[in-house]
Amino acid sequence: MNGLAWIMLILAAMIGAFLFVTICAVLLVLLLAHVSDRLTRNDEHHQDS
Repeated sequence: MNGLAWIMLILAAMIGAFLFVTICAVLLVLLLAHVSDRLTRNDEHHQDS
């Protein structure tokens, strides 16, 4: 039982780390897309002036 508990604990930690990395990657992509969109909008605005 003790070995099984350790295996479950390790698996739970790996799944938690994977979810954390996935969520951080998605947030980073969304942030980069937002910044890129703002930069292109600012460039278009300056070109119109």
